[in-house]
Amino acid sequence: MHEKKCFLIVLTILIVLSPAAADLMHSPTWGYGLDLPEGFELLDKNGNDAYMFEHSELPVSVIVRAYPTSRYATSAKAMENVMKSLGAEYDTSDITWRNNPCTIASFSMVLNGAVETGWGTAVSLPEKNGILVLLSYTPDEYFDQLMLFVISCIDSVYTDRGSYYCAGPLTTFAYPEEGLEKHTVTIAGVDIAVQLDKSAVEADEFVIEREYDVLCMYQQSELWQEAWQRYYRQIFRNECARLEKAAFSIQNKLQRTLKGTEGIPQALLSWVQEMPYERQQSDSDFAPVTAILCGEGSDCDSRSMLVAILLYQMGYKTSIFVSAEYAHALTGVVLDKPGAKIKLGDNTFLLGETTAKVDFGLVPKDMNNTDKWLGVDFNFF
Repeated sequence: MHEKKCFLIVLTILIVLSPAAADLMHSPTWGYGLDLPEGFELLDKNGNDAYMFEHSELPVSVIVRAYPTSRYATSAKAMENVMKSLGAEYDTSDITWRNNPCTIASFSMVLNGAVETGWGTAVSLPEKNGILVLLSYTPDEYFDQLMLFVISCIDSVYTDRGSYYCAGPLTTFAYPEEGLEKHTVTIAGVDIAVQLDKSAVEADEFVIEREYDVLCMYQQSELWQEAWQRYYRQIFRNECARLEKAAFSIQNKLQRTLKGTEGIPQALLSWVQEMPYERQQSDSDFAPVTAILCGEGSDCDSRSMLVAILLYQMGYKTSIFVSAEYAHALTGVVLDKPGAKIKLGDNTFLLGETTAKVDFGLVPKDMNNTDKWLGVDFNFF
């Protein structure tokens, strides 16, 4: 992982903020969560049902409104009524997301004499018998430059536990499933057939480059670490469910010969260590983990992410650790084994080096200062 250079096309927009909490927001009343980009501030609210946020540096607003199903029986009806109440011109599409109806909207409206353009979604809240409408918009003259930021806001929504580990509604809308295709991976000398959706790599590339575009806006911000963590959380979220079937197939094959809790993690680490090291020809320089499974090259952060996702899907607690000072990344897993470890939240993670042929728990001596590593925790519950 190199020191990424961010070339902005967003008017020279750079976010320079004071430190602030960057925790995921959660509504205990309605059960949804939001992982908005850093820098949003609460502008207004109505009880526990409606909130309006404005970004402190960018001309981007977010509206969140929850309704009981007794008021709107469907997501489509909720979105239609919200759009009409705003006097918006809009187009909608209905999809299935999280096994529930979901409505996607693109819209333009006039607020205070200015045209605002944005995206929105209406999603079911299955645990609370509700519907959530989430809108994000910006003045029309900035929309082309800030569109990816706006879309990232919409894809930051969570409606149940499983939604923390799958693509957001707008990505699901833009890249619907196209059917499974088979690939073969060889791990610990075992050939394993795995399945991926045909749209997986393209969808992952879109999310990675979108979130990198968002990340670049924070390169001179005091919140750059929080933005970096969110970047990897969004990649993890988007790619996690796409590897569910592959992880099951790999675990099913390997557990026949590899015993104990350490066997499969070490086999996965050894597998990625043998992959060709290759920098990506993209702004983000991050290889989608689905592309790695298809045989493409990779570097340290994409390999670390791949191991973390596969092990998470196998029931392990995982994380990754990145370092700007070391220009490197490590994978992390909770294992009862001696070696280099870092505590993150309630868990202590054994570190895995993905670019040298060493066991879990061994890291380069010149990179063993744990204060130089930034942890990205994927264990939300």
